[in-house]
Amino acid sequence: MKTASKAYQGIISATPTPLDASGNVEVAAVRKLAAHLVAEGADGLCPVGGTGEYVSLTPRQRRQMLDATLDAVAGRVPVIPGVLSAGFGECLETSREFAAAGASALLVVTPYYARPTQEGIVDYFKKLSDAVDADLMLYEIPYRTGIALRPETVDALARQTRIVAMKACNQDLSVQLRAMELAGAEISILTGEENVFPLHVAMGARGGLLATSCLFPRIWAELHRLASSGRLEEAKVLHAEIMPTVNTLYREHNPGPIKAALTMSGFPSGEVIAPLLPISEETRQLVAQALPATFERERSLSKPNSNAA
Repeated sequence: MKTASKAYQGIISATPTPLDASGNVEVAAVRKLAAHLVAEGADGLCPVGGTGEYVSLTPRQRRQMLDATLDAVAGRVPVIPGVLSAGFGECLETSREFAAAGASALLVVTPYYARPTQEGIVDYFKKLSDAVDADLMLYEIPYRTGIALRPETVDALARQTRIVAMKACNQDLSVQLRAMELAGAEISILTGEENVFPLHVAMGARGGLLATSCLFPRIWAELHRLASSGRLEEAKVLHAEIMPTVNTLYREHNPGPIKAALTMSGFPSGEVIAPLLPISEETRQLVAQALPATFERERSLSKPNSNAA
């Protein structure tokens, strides 16, 4: 049985994976960031997704990261690990392992490399639904996978599989609007794109699954509150205020700048994993320059209802 989609809404933070020099997950760092985000009112955490460098981690590292996050969260908010496998075999094995470990749901990317048809994608998620006892969150990110979903496919997946939510990273808002019209009542559609966040929420998205919410949880919670309550003009003003910093955090491949920003902020996050290289000194300086004003704005906002109790 699927969990109600309303369990997955609000601001869910995609978290990076800190590794030490020996390649082990820095458990203390994971716990510190996770505890902070829960205390700041995060509505969920998503480890080992794209921001968590899933495709560069070993299976052992992925499990270490998930276990450390689950331990820190202690059931207070949903933990939704990414499963970014290219094909069914590894996806099934990893999904079963993560579900057994206690994940609330699984963020499963559309299969890639083989370039399936839309019908093939529906069949893929049907097979996964039959084989894994867990809620699924559909992950569409065509600029990474090369796979875009038709709105009718999203609707079919919402009705025929265990998918209860979706991280939507298709920047074509006309496609997203149609997907919302067809499937928005069946599943919780979350935006994965900071740059269109207020508009996507105003269209019906129930929140966002965002990497920069690791740094600015109050700002993104406030943006969600404003945009979802019809105060779009106010949301657009706040959004425009923070986007220069957000753009700086994406000027090199995610999660490099975000890991650097977290480390500067007292949350050690290590360096990126090969094939990524450490960020340039120019980017490091720009991040350091951008953070103080945005953190001041963050502190000016009230903490959202905390999940830490």
